[in-house]
Amino acid sequence: MNNMENNLFTNDNVFKNKTEKNTFTKPDREGKGKVEYIEREVDKFDYDGYQVVRREWFSKANCPAITLKYGSVVFNVRAIRKLGECRFIHLLINLNKKSIIVKPCKEDDKDSLQWSRIDKHGKIVARTISGKLFTIQLYKDMKWDLRCTFKMLGTLFICKEEKIFEFNLMNAERYLSLAKPTADDPKRRERVAFMPKIWEENYGQSYEESQMPIIETFEGMPDDYVKITIPKFPQKKHEQGNSNENLKEGT
Repeated sequence: MNNMENNLFTNDNVFKNKTEKNTFTKPDREGKGKVEYIEREVDKFDYDGYQVVRREWFSKANCPAITLKYGSVVFNVRAIRKLGECRFIHLLINLNKKSIIVKPCKEDDKDSLQWSRIDKHGKIVARTISGKLFTIQLYKDMKWDLRCTFKMLGTLFICKEEKIFEFNLMNAERYLSLAKPTADDPKRRERVAFMPKIWEENYGQSYEESQMPIIETFEGMPDDYVKITIPKFPQKKHEQGNSNENLKEGT
């Protein structure tokens, strides 16, 4: 074991009320020698100065997520399953906290949105929520480019048997489809990812910050949150024509 490794395992600054250390050996992978390692029992580990590396920097497979683009909002199946495979939700937003909350609701509740459906095989699948006016307003408030797609990973909270998801708008990753033609494929496009600028400053939250609850309680409606109402869009011309014909037949 070199000096750097020895210093890593014997750094007294991270231990509180340390006890006597124990040195052990075990066979290496090839079975030809022995590897030395240290175990030390401590009463407390000092996390001061450590940062919890944000999960967005790793594979996002099986992570609950929301994807926003001009005209639509969609959650992945992982998020739907984490909320008990409910079919309807309330979408709440707090621009001061740059936060979106998702909580289950009933179909007939005011402002309910359907975020999932059952396919022909009886499996739960995500349902795209259309909402041009909502995305226009959100992109404007967040100063986002309408050409871009934004994706955020969610954090699940449980309070008194109620589950909700929280999505931090400041941690939204941006994706832009750019033209990258080649001789074989003149129409080829490439999806380019951009990370938030605040990520350049650190690896993530400090350990102490990561332990602080984002929401201490969500009985009833969380403070400063408002429900997002998806307005009805004007009917298309042919639909209006059919409606007028129906009215004439009914008179």
